[in-house]
Formats: sequence, structure tokens, C-alpha cells
Amino acid sequence: MVETIDLYEAIRQMRKLTQQGQSFSFSHATYNRDRQSSDGIRIVRKAILRPAAKGDDVANADYKLFYLDQEINQNRVCWQSLLMYFEGKKVILN
Repeated sequence: MVETIDLYEAIRQMRKLTQQGQSFSFSHATYNRDRQSSDGIRIVRKAILRPAAKGDDVANADYKLFYLDQEINQNRVCWQSLLMYFEGKKVILN
């Protein structure tokens, strides 16, 4: 059976690891709200969080996760609710 972790606990741990200078792995479903399309599941093997955008700068910023994919050195964004796995643990919303 796969171990689970609460969504908000996973995000807390991501923040903590980032503050400690450590990367983490996770996967999430992709979704482009403007185009109403998905590119499937993205697996990120080595990431750190970036500072969140201010609500005035990015629509729905409070619901997004801003990160750097260190393998490809590219800034990315995902919807928090679409997180699927963090460090091998299945992310659930309690």
C-alpha cells in the first residue's frame, strides 16, 4: 500500500526543504486554464519552490505552486490541487 500525505503538509515540507537548500521530487497533473487543456502528468525529479506571486500579479496565485525544475533549469507553475505525489507519497486532500 502506498503511503499518503495531506496536500498542505506536502507543501509545508516542500517549503522546509527549499529553505534548507534541498530539492525534492513530485508529480502533478497539468492543466492550462486559458486553453482548457492538459499535457498529462508531469514528473519532476528535482525541484525547489520559488517565491509565490502576489495575487495582483498572477490570477489565482493563492492556488498555484511556483517551482524551479532543476533538471531542465526552468521555472514552472502548477495548481496545488493537482499535486499527485510528493517524495513517493500519494498526495490526498483531507
